[in-house]
Amino acid sequence: MEPKKKQELKADVERRARQEHVTEAHDEALKDIALDADFSIHNENDDLDEGELARLGEDENGVI
Repeated sequence: MEPKKKQELKADVERRARQEHVTEAHDEALKDIALDADFSIHNENDDLDEGELARLGEDENGVI
């Protein structure tokens, strides 16, 4: 295999490996957010006030 092709292949493999780690980290962060009442807008046990909910797009009562 030509040295340039070998370097390109190695760079591609390394880039894919980094992307897999980023994807795994992102998925793990989404799980953490879903379980944390302070970050999840879908958690019934959250302790956000109306202003925080409005900033998240949940201003259902029109107060803010």
